[in-house]
Amino acid sequence: MSAQLEAKGAHNLALIILYGAIMAMLFATLFIFIYDQQLNTLVDQQAELLANELAKTAFDSLSGGLHSVNLPSDLGGSTYSVSIKENCIFVVSITAGRRSGSSYSALVNSTITVENDNFTPGGRIFFMSSGDTITVSASPIAAKEEKIIQITAAEPPQFYHFSKQSPREAAAIVAAYFNARGLYPGENLVVLSFAKEGENSIMVKLGKGLENIIMRVTGVENQTKVGAIENWWSVTSLEIAAVGDNFNWTVCPSPENAYLAGWLYSPEAVLKHLRSRTWSRVSDNSIVTVPSDARIEASAVTTRVSTYPAWKVQFGDYLIFYRMLPWWELENTAGFIFQSLPELKPLT
Repeated sequence: MSAQLEAKGAHNLALIILYGAIMAMLFATLFIFIYDQQLNTLVDQQAELLANELAKTAFDSLSGGLHSVNLPSDLGGSTYSVSIKENCIFVVSITAGRRSGSSYSALVNSTITVENDNFTPGGRIFFMSSGDTITVSASPIAAKEEKIIQITAAEPPQFYHFSKQSPREAAAIVAAYFNARGLYPGENLVVLSFAKEGENSIMVKLGKGLENIIMRVTGVENQTKVGAIENWWSVTSLEIAAVGDNFNWTVCPSPENAYLAGWLYSPEAVLKHLRSRTWSRVSDNSIVTVPSDARIEASAVTTRVSTYPAWKVQFGDYLIFYRMLPWWELENTAGFIFQSLPELKPLT
């Protein structure tokens, strides 16, 4: 009897062991299957993220400056390639390993041109826009610097010399001139004269056809140091003034002649020039892009050398002063070009 029980026990034990082995194999197979699916999903996710990141960075480059994406060495352990189809679609293709043969894409609503298509895993892809076109390259893109205005006259006009002697008045006159151009597009505007009205207010008389316009330009003095600039005066308001001729008017050299000859920069041209370049903050080397909606105002800046009319460009916590006029090469004193706070330096 006991022998039968022992044999039955041994048989049951064998069944239990066999059952346990089978269940272990089933669980192992299930685990391997789930793990395999997770690895496949990881490749899918990383490839989709990379395609979307490329498209997003390309779109962001439309705001100006040089942008880039670091390419991972692999995607979930699989090798891959990056290509651009139809001049607007980023395609990430798995070339070997898990999900080999799969492709993932992201669309950009802009035209893409490829300068260098040697996109290598572990490398970088660079993006830079020009208008509505985005240039993409596996190597850094040299910015096509926007020329502000080409100087067409060999010698500076009278307004250039006037701006050296009366920089604050010159800044106010330029502010009034370009403001009037915006208020009366297509009109033949001529700056006739100016008059001081107190310490920080300057009246500018402009001719518009058969009538005259008087514009009051008001500014404030600021003692904040910006690089080599020790203090500066900046225009805060411009308005058409209903006043009589009870001022001591002084005839003014023509800013329009200076502008047409390339000796005076418009605010739009200066902003376009600054946006065409990539800037780096000196303190931490972070990339700074000048936005299209940056505020720009006429100013007069004072350094240890002299006082110069300049354009003040402001956005966020950044303050940039850029020259309002080029400096004649035959001058024997230094001119003003650029100062900023925080300090910026051009990368391209």
